[in-house]
Amino acid sequence: MKIMMYYDGTKDAKEALPIVMEHAKTFQAQVDVVSSLPKGNEAQLEEIEKREDGLADIKRALDRESIPCETHLLIRGRDAGEDIVDFAKQHEVKEIIIGTKKRSLFDRLFAGWMANRVLGSAACPVVLV
Repeated sequence: MKIMMYYDGTKDAKEALPIVMEHAKTFQAQVDVVSSLPKGNEAQLEEIEKREDGLADIKRALDRESIPCETHLLIRGRDAGEDIVDFAKQHEVKEIIIGTKKRSLFDRLFAGWMANRVLGSAACPVVLV
């Protein structure tokens, strides 16, 4: 079984890690930690390095728990919601876990909230932490 954790570089995303670990242990699953950036040119080098460092931190934490893990930084010129749904489909992910902060109903409906896209399009369960 494969579980995907989405990591966007925020504290909220990292706070999903205990749930990811619990689910991975319970289901004896491999974890794919995915991060997505729309651009990857020179102006974004600092953000790319920050994401790579965050992915490496998460991988180390999962390795300490003997949870099989791969990390993926996607820079495809698309929004994160599209990348998450496509990655999950291509890699036969059975569960997506996303750490997110609370948002108002207005933000969720009108601000293009990435999780809404994933919730509406993913072919597997999505857990919002």
